[in-house]
Amino acid sequence: MMKVNGNKMIGRLVSIITASLLVFSTSHAATIPANITTFNNVVTDATFVVKSKGWSDPAFGDMGWTHSSDWGAFYAKQNQNVTIKLVAADKGIHPGSTVWFRGANDTAPDNYVVDHFYPQNANFAKFGATDESTGAALGNIIMTYVTHGYDQDSNTVKKAYLNPKIDKVAGQLTLNFKAPYTGNYMFVVGGFNPDANIDTTLQYHIDTKVTVK
Repeated sequence: MMKVNGNKMIGRLVSIITASLLVFSTSHAATIPANITTFNNVVTDATFVVKSKGWSDPAFGDMGWTHSSDWGAFYAKQNQNVTIKLVAADKGIHPGSTVWFRGANDTAPDNYVVDHFYPQNANFAKFGATDESTGAALGNIIMTYVTHGYDQDSNTVKKAYLNPKIDKVAGQLTLNFKAPYTGNYMFVVGGFNPDANIDTTLQYHIDTKVTVK
């Protein structure tokens, strides 16, 4: 179940419908991540640049922070096997990732996301979205949750609702799943609970590989 600390959600209000795991933003303005890498048969590997707490930031009620994370996109057909493998370049960084589907009911351009924060384990939606800079109408942003998880190896914090993954390699995370739909997918990568030696003001590199078969 989604956990939200309302006292720390700065300047934002979210509504959570636990029966359907839907989180939606009450503001209409949508935002564009600084970078979205499109993975395909040619581009299968990229270096993502993230903050060490980008995927779950205690300063923002443990939500993910859009602009402290990095983003990717890919196309898959229903029942294809998808693997997202993340390897941190620096010891002490623990990657986390969430995958969403952008289907036909998602009428806004796919380079927009709902808000400056995101939930790690829920659908995320904004109806009647507008560009935060121009006010231009975009349509509806409906990000349908698929899967999520974070690197638990050598991690001092364990949160079951965030789906800890153990593979005996600290700093590495692999998400494997069958595509539930045919169409475009989007995923986010950020850090979760870095080791004590990590400077949380800096950005860190995570090697990101995506295969769809």
